[in-house]
Amino acid sequence: MTLSDIHQMNNKWKKLITACKLEKPDIIAIAGDLFPKDKGIQDHFNFMHHIKKYAKQIKDLNIELVLMLGNDDNQNLIPLFQELDKEGLFHFVHDSIKIVKGYEFVGMPWVKDYPFTYKFWIKIDVSENPGISSQQFGKPIILDDNNKWEEIEGKYLHYLLEKGSIEQSLSDLVSQVKDMNKSIWLIHGPPAYMKLDVCGHGEEVGSIAVTNFLENNEPMLTIHGHIHESPEVTGIWKKQVGNTTVIQNGQLHLDLYYSMVKIEDNKITEMKHSIYGNE
Repeated sequence: MTLSDIHQMNNKWKKLITACKLEKPDIIAIAGDLFPKDKGIQDHFNFMHHIKKYAKQIKDLNIELVLMLGNDDNQNLIPLFQELDKEGLFHFVHDSIKIVKGYEFVGMPWVKDYPFTYKFWIKIDVSENPGISSQQFGKPIILDDNNKWEEIEGKYLHYLLEKGSIEQSLSDLVSQVKDMNKSIWLIHGPPAYMKLDVCGHGEEVGSIAVTNFLENNEPMLTIHGHIHESPEVTGIWKKQVGNTTVIQNGQLHLDLYYSMVKIEDNKITEMKHSIYGNE
């Protein structure tokens, strides 16, 4: 089972548990944005007891849960997720790789710039096209270690250049993968030029670095999110890039948007979307 951006409401987490009992997947992969979007990001620590409760329910169903944080999630929770990973509650793939049931699950949470002010999860896209948004809704800010907002000092572009690029993050992870044909990637931001990145007003905001990665490396499966409305706008929730199946399930309204992916002999043989139907 693949999905992302489940953060809109507690009700979607409950629907995930119901879907688990109905679909009986072996693995659930959630590609970022776990926490409620309608609550202050500083309050995300208060939601952790819900995350642990739902993760425990999934574990009790003998389902492996693979997940990472996304751009709307509090970065100060990373150490706690790493600790819960060590305890065996789930597999946390933050810029890292976990082998689950014989497959390499790779997590790459970084996204290109957008107008919103919380900038911890932002990196430049590719060196020749940093992808800085021309529209900004306020001064760029991050959370400090004490969970307080602070403005980014100096020029924003300089801050991003010091963090490196999405292109480099992907390259670093590629160098650690043992078998690309058996790798499943959780990449929060969607690729460019595939109509998986279309905002409600029509702007395409996908990552060139992610597109280049797909074309050059061809993993078995990639799972994206970030632009909740894109599949609704375009009618497109999946693409094929060479040997790679690319999925962007979307996440809107009150329903739970997810897809079931059947893999046999290291090949994807069947796909079904909870809203858009069978493939």
